[in-house]
Amino acid sequence: MRTHAGILSLILCVGLGVILVNGCSKKAADYENTSSSMKPEGHLLGGGSRSTVNIQEEMTAGDIESLDQTGVNQLAPDTSSVEYRKTYGRSTAPLYPVFFDFDSSSINADQRENLNSSGNHLLDDKGINIVIEGNCDERGTADYNLALGELRVLNVKKYLVNLGISENRITTISFGSERPLYPGSDEVSWAMNRRADLIIP
Repeated sequence: MRTHAGILSLILCVGLGVILVNGCSKKAADYENTSSSMKPEGHLLGGGSRSTVNIQEEMTAGDIESLDQTGVNQLAPDTSSVEYRKTYGRSTAPLYPVFFDFDSSSINADQRENLNSSGNHLLDDKGINIVIEGNCDERGTADYNLALGELRVLNVKKYLVNLGISENRITTISFGSERPLYPGSDEVSWAMNRRADLIIP
């Protein structure tokens, strides 16, 4: 009788454990039934209709998280303004960030003017080395976003090298979606987080 009770108790414990583990496991996202604006970065979709330039113009003070609050990077007082972050992101002025379309590492025509300006500054001052930091919006897996951020910085580096800047002066790193500058989960924040920053260390 005791052996049957012990076996029955063991079966109940194992059964409850299986139910609890399955009941508490993380559910996979159903991306097929998700609206296109909420699909993760990394799934090829139709492009959006608004340009990064238009989205930059829509940014307000409330759209940008203070870096002091995140503890990620303390900005000097003159670089912590909303206008500075809209224009330069985390880039070191006078170098400009490069913004990207959703799920893309291609440099758009509307980004070439700022990239050429940054390149000219680097050509004029050959003593400056830079770090290009790749960033993505929050959609997509961490691994995918790290890889996409890497593709973005490599394309920016290639562009600068083609302008005549020595490869030895450029270091690259991808942060994927780990360091968002704009905390919102909306199109404006996502567009502003899809960028490569050019930083003078």
